[in-house]
Amino acid sequence: MPMIRPLARRCVRLFILFCALTTTMVFAQSQAEPGDMQFLFAFGALTGPEGKQKVMAVQNETRLGSGDRLKLFIEPRSAIHVYLFHLSTEGELDFLFPGEGQSARILPGSPLHIPDGTRWFQLDTHTGQEKFLLLVSAQQLHRLESLYARHATLTEKAALQSSADSIMNEIKQLRLKHQDLSAPAEKPVRIGGSLRGQTPKDAPIFPDVTPLASEISASGGFYGRTFTIDHR
Repeated sequence: MPMIRPLARRCVRLFILFCALTTTMVFAQSQAEPGDMQFLFAFGALTGPEGKQKVMAVQNETRLGSGDRLKLFIEPRSAIHVYLFHLSTEGELDFLFPGEGQSARILPGSPLHIPDGTRWFQLDTHTGQEKFLLLVSAQQLHRLESLYARHATLTEKAALQSSADSIMNEIKQLRLKHQDLSAPAEKPVRIGGSLRGQTPKDAPIFPDVTPLASEISASGGFYGRTFTIDHR
């Protein structure tokens, strides 16, 4: 019996210490910046004549030709929502990701290729300025999704143009809302491995775009980038 009381006091002290450590950990977590995102990203193009094709990183104002192929790769380090639009040379707006039945939310460690599998986007014969608009957000962009859901139901040319303008304006507003955030950090990393998804006959031998990937860190839960392609 004499040993019970000291042991009880010791257990109480250990419990108090555990509570203090837990409180400290919760407080430390609360100090982390909300919505910080980290992900790997690559945008690659397969260009050149048959037998002499090469993979190159797509940057703003990259020059490509009809028949060249494109593919994007994203692998999140934290849960993110990914949205990819394409604005054609004729002003047509397509929602490339997420597609029908897909979720914009991508979990950590889940590599995403757009388009998936062995498919690539392929530039058609309509030359001019092509734009790819990439948005990555820690939160689901409900209004943007709703605007495009409506856009997909339209058929009249004037209504489609008006709807496309609304979507582009929403993207502009999202960027303005987050323009005061610090510029995202990008660094190279070493890792393995009409505009529509195509499955070329020689797709299995096509190279991977993942070696082009950079690691992107974006604060504030938002990252937006436009790739303008000089399609000749």
